[in-house]
Amino acid sequence: MDIEVVEKHDNILLERTEVRLLVKHSKERTPSRKELAEALKDVLGMKKETLIIDTVDSEFGKNTSKVYVKLYKDLQRAKDTEDDHILIRNGLMEKKTKKKAGAAQQAAPAK
Repeated sequence: MDIEVVEKHDNILLERTEVRLLVKHSKERTPSRKELAEALKDVLGMKKETLIIDTVDSEFGKNTSKVYVKLYKDLQRAKDTEDDHILIRNGLMEKKTKKKAGAAQQAAPAK
């Protein structure tokens, strides 16, 4: 897997660095977020916990993916800024399970 940095931008307002990458994965499938995070932490020199992979876009028939990554200085800033579904995708938050309303209605006796 070859990783090329296309654009790197410091977002001072949100206290993060935004990076656009081109990942070449010839003769391989599109890498998972976990595989990308492992490779990117070495390339970008960041901790895995403060590296948020926002999007991975692959085109049909091509062995390249466009990746958008956000690099935070600390984990708390990432959790304060990012949406919950992005944190869940990156393994920084657990998904909240909802209780089924139907189960509560079935437990009540019918009149």
